Amino acid sequence: MAAVVSWYGPLIDLSAAASHVGGFVQLLAAVRRVLPHQEQNAATGRTYQKTIVEVGDDSRSSFCVSMWSSKQSSDIIAGDVLLMQNIKIVEFRNGLEGRASQISAVQVLLNSKDLMNPEVGDVPKAKLRRVTEWTLRTKCALGESNQQLQVTSKNWKEAKEKESTDFLCISELFSQRKLRNVNVYACIAKMVLLSSPASHSKGHLSVIDIHSLKEHNDIVRDFITAGCKLCGSPLYHKNLQGENTFAIDCPNNPKYLHVPGQIYKPFMIYVYDQSGQVPLLVRNKAAEILFANIIADDVSECYKSQMLLETYVNSGSMSASCTIDDAGNKEIAKRRKTEQKPNFHQIWLIMIKCLLNQGSNSPFCFQILINPEKNVEDGRFELLSLTMPIP
Repeated sequence: MAAVVSWYGPLIDLSAAASHVGGFVQLLAAVRRVLPHQEQNAATGRTYQKTIVEVGDDSRSSFCVSMWSSKQSSDIIAGDVLLMQNIKIVEFRNGLEGRASQISAVQVLLNSKDLMNPEVGDVPKAKLRRVTEWTLRTKCALGESNQQLQVTSKNWKEAKEKESTDFLCISELFSQRKLRNVNVYACIAKMVLLSSPASHSKGHLSVIDIHSLKEHNDIVRDFITAGCKLCGSPLYHKNLQGENTFAIDCPNNPKYLHVPGQIYKPFMIYVYDQSGQVPLLVRNKAAEILFANIIADDVSECYKSQMLLETYVNSGSMSASCTIDDAGNKEIAKRRKTEQKPNFHQIWLIMIKCLLNQGSNSPFCFQILINPEKNVEDGRFELLSLTMPIP
């Protein structure tokens, strides 16, 4: 039994949180998600780890509580019913959230195995019964909704695959022995280029993080190359050992023909949670999702137009009378046409900076394909998709 903790506020429904801003309350609610999070102190530069627990009850389906102590959150998993004592209600980012402090405590009242019944009086027991009933109804509704969604999203090409909605922590990925899809909540630490034009030494891998991003002067060529837009295979691609790995046939085209265009080269992103870190292989389609649906063709076109314009201006292509040859006129006209749409090159660079800004990002939900027949460095864990959870 947990130690007795004095209460410094009333037991409330989550819907009544707005009436207790700045004060301490007691919460009895069910856990929906447990999300690791990093924050950086702007003054000292130190990075702090905290855990965001999303809870719900019969009055409000979603409410976030921040916990800084690992002791308070280490044993909490989705589905638990918690009694959260002495939680302070604060305003945060145009909303409300609960924050644990040194006088806070958390008790797991109900989990899948047993029911703890601490001596907390009759009112919490009534509240516990309502939260339990709400949790069971919610699980049934979510289960039916997910099942219908999976059925409607199936097509004949995917009939052999079994979609998985399992959520695992990173440390659990390495023990998986079957080909399957799983979901993981994690943050992005860095990107690793599998090959780079600037890499002349065998086996050299170029690492990109928030600190080394400025050192990559030609980052577009590092990420983008000519390839097949259907299967994502780079054309005329060689691995780090200099061997040609270009596939003659396209597995995603019934006619086995590649569709050439600009694609994102395969690269790795290292993601982490409280349990560990793992590299994920990212191919062209997944990279487009990662970069907010900005395709490589748009990035390359904007980048080339910008470089061509700077070349004509800086290399003296203009004559003394400020005239430009026919080729120059065409390129300038193309540049002006490109300026009519967003500068996807600049937007793409901002997206990379945002993804690598560890101190400011909440965890993403990564959908990962596990192929146990491959090594970790060869793409055992491949990114399929990702979403950004909204509190």
